Amino acid sequence: MFKVRSAFPFLWMIVLSCTLLWGCSEDETIKAREQQAIKLVKASKASEGNDTFTIISNVEKKIDDDNRAGNKWESNNWEGGLPSQKDLMMEKLSQFFTMFRPSGDYWVRFTYKDKDGTHEALWDVNIYSKKVTSKNELAQQLSKGS
Repeated sequence: MFKVRSAFPFLWMIVLSCTLLWGCSEDETIKAREQQAIKLVKASKASEGNDTFTIISNVEKKIDDDNRAGNKWESNNWEGGLPSQKDLMMEKLSQFFTMFRPSGDYWVRFTYKDKDGTHEALWDVNIYSKKVTSKNELAQQLSKGS
């Protein structure tokens, strides 16, 4: 015979598991901040002495130059996210409790595919300080406009 008393710990474990899964999932606020990070990168004038051109204008120029050279891009995609699960939890907790302060650090990835394969540019972004940092060679090239 099944004892009711032994079922309570099991039910609490299920409730706790569901709560943790809900707490670790992304919500609309996080997605909006990821989009904000992507917009900051696109609008960034990351290279010194570059007062005119943004990263997105440099990307568009590279697309045009490569197309004219016969290296047509098949696809390109912008993505953003939090660096770790800890940052995700801090972002979520900060929505409900003011004692938790999120760092505001996000990563942004731009990928495209051409005849030479898939290429990836990575940036680190802080949405509060609006600081954008190139993390690899392609990101540095797109920031400089070369």
